[in-house]
Amino acid sequence: MAKLISRRDFLKGSAAGAVTLTAGTLVGALTGCGSDAVPVGTTEAAKTTEANRSLYIPGTYTASEKGLESDVTVTMTFDENNITDVVIDASGETDGIGTTTPEPLKKAILEAQSAEVDGVSGATVTSNAVKKAAAKCISQAKGEILSSEEGITAAATEEDWLGAEPEIKDSDIYKEVEADVIIVGLGVAGVSAARSASEAGSTVIGIDGSAAPNCRSGEYAVINSPKLNARWPERALSREEVDEIIDSHVNESSYRVKRSIAKKWADNIGEAFDWWTDADDHLFIADETRQPIDDENADDFLVPIFRPLPSYKDASGQEHVYNWKEERFPCYPTSVEFLPNQSATFTANWNKALDTGHVEAYFGHFGKKLILEDGKCVGVYALNDDPDSADKGKYLKLLAKKGVILATGDYGSNDAAMNHFAPDVMKTHANNRLFTSFDVNGVPTNQGDGLRMGAWAGAKIMGYNAPMIHHMGGGADLSGVGVMGNAGFLNLDVDGNRFMCEDIPGQQLENQIEQTRLMQSWQFFDANWPEQVTHMPAAHGGACYYEDYASIDEAPKNNQTYRNWKSPYQLEEAVLEGRCLKADTLEELAALVYPDDEKAQKQALESIKRYNKLANAGYDEDFHKTPSRLLPIDKAPFYADQFTTAIMLVCIGGLESDEDCHTFTEVTDEQGRKVCGDIIKGLYVAGNMQGGRFGMEYPIGLKGVSHSMAMYYGKVAGENAANEV
Repeated sequence: MAKLISRRDFLKGSAAGAVTLTAGTLVGALTGCGSDAVPVGTTEAAKTTEANRSLYIPGTYTASEKGLESDVTVTMTFDENNITDVVIDASGETDGIGTTTPEPLKKAILEAQSAEVDGVSGATVTSNAVKKAAAKCISQAKGEILSSEEGITAAATEEDWLGAEPEIKDSDIYKEVEADVIIVGLGVAGVSAARSASEAGSTVIGIDGSAAPNCRSGEYAVINSPKLNARWPERALSREEVDEIIDSHVNESSYRVKRSIAKKWADNIGEAFDWWTDADDHLFIADETRQPIDDENADDFLVPIFRPLPSYKDASGQEHVYNWKEERFPCYPTSVEFLPNQSATFTANWNKALDTGHVEAYFGHFGKKLILEDGKCVGVYALNDDPDSADKGKYLKLLAKKGVILATGDYGSNDAAMNHFAPDVMKTHANNRLFTSFDVNGVPTNQGDGLRMGAWAGAKIMGYNAPMIHHMGGGADLSGVGVMGNAGFLNLDVDGNRFMCEDIPGQQLENQIEQTRLMQSWQFFDANWPEQVTHMPAAHGGACYYEDYASIDEAPKNNQTYRNWKSPYQLEEAVLEGRCLKADTLEELAALVYPDDEKAQKQALESIKRYNKLANAGYDEDFHKTPSRLLPIDKAPFYADQFTTAIMLVCIGGLESDEDCHTFTEVTDEQGRKVCGDIIKGLYVAGNMQGGRFGMEYPIGLKGVSHSMAMYYGKVAGENAANEV
């Protein structure tokens, strides 16, 4: 049993030597929603360069994270105020990738005195592992993340996720400021709120623990955008079709969400998205997913996802185009992606807010306590943890004339909160989580601060939280995309048994793999894959288009790869790099997949034989797979790539809310149940702080719906807070 160390005991004993955090293995592939965080530059208020009090507990600290092929270990040495040395062990990573990563990252961390640094080009997975491990070292040195014999975070118990509300005296406050609207958190939701509130004429003060506003990746679900429908008219949806999409969203969340929230978003996101993109004068909008992009637009362009829709020809030559209305798990033709990421458009919106002259921002500031008067939220206390500030360790008191908006994100990097709200997820993903936005001290920003503030203020927290763990396939490359993604080829477990219908989306695929022995499986396909991928559905992360390219140089200019398109050179690279196995016979392939396990080899061959029989019969009586995707494995060469569990990106819960971003008190009814009471005046939520959007699991039929709802409801929260009486 691991010994849990209290913060008090840790601080008493830390001077005697270093305390080591042993991170468990981080396995799985990165996804399109989990690319690097993108901070944007802006002005900061009240920054100084004066000396400040002790920042670290001197000593040497170690942490590990899973890289592309191995554990990456970071050891960091600290004096009272500085990182003095960084040692990175990435020796288990591929030559030319992991082995070249340590020096530039070591230099960057030392120069920045933070884990929030740029990664090494071409080594995304390894770089992220280094940064996450470095962030843990920094947290240990600050006494925030404590170690135990089994690598369990010391504060991670169900009882203490909330802790005591801080008592803040007047002497703890270094400054008092006032505005109409206070926004806590400046990600997508917070920036959208800042722009909408300031454009409504309100003064706004935003705070964030990072050094600047930041965002990640760039997928958005968009329904009936006037601007985009004019370019892509087939994407115009009828009232009935939109209602079907809303119903599907609610159903995928097991009816643990509010239809009113989904409906208001679906009915209004089109015009809101036009408002969002209109801020970016330079944004180039492509007409197809794989359209070549001129150099002048390569740093800021938008593509429609799945345009044109995938199609295939059957044995009679008849063409079949993907039709979401015929799918058990529909993937709607609604989504777009900002490439290379959304930072340009995000920055343009932040600048739009600043240009109003009504917006001020304080970075390196963490919301810690809401201020209530007569049941109304009238402000927030923010802890100044900016290492460059003379007022570090003191509080900024922010008073709101109209309202406070919590947009602080989820709690996925906080073990205590995860153990409390998602204990089953922690059983399989305690060391299999990734977040790439960091605060000024190099710590992941999704710590659940908003939940704690809301709970202390009496707000009700929603139940049935939704972990985002959508599988992107096995044998991932450096960008986190699998060999064939999560396309529905035959999948066998570690004993050679078929265990599921493979024609399912990534979130459901992850759920199935987690139920297998050792939570591992293998995807099998053959030389017919170029034709077979065209039968696959338009699903997030799955191969469903074939391109006959011999190298990346033949691909569209400045738009050379996309997760759903596969070419022969990509498969051959995967084989050469050991991410995919290849053999001339099924017997040889089974021996490679299950070495030293003749029983599993025999069972795998029997499973493939059975699968081929079902495919030839045209009906899957074992798992009821869609007949057009029930394709035999009978032509050499044969291939296999390994599936493990995917990475959890966020765990979405939030405060109970409505379609106007209001929050509600938690009260106990006559039967002793905790239920929603009255609206808390002046307190709004947006982004992953807004409950009622996702429940049980993250639905991915609407790719990018999380970003989309964050932006839209940030806009709603800003407008409503600005109009608060």
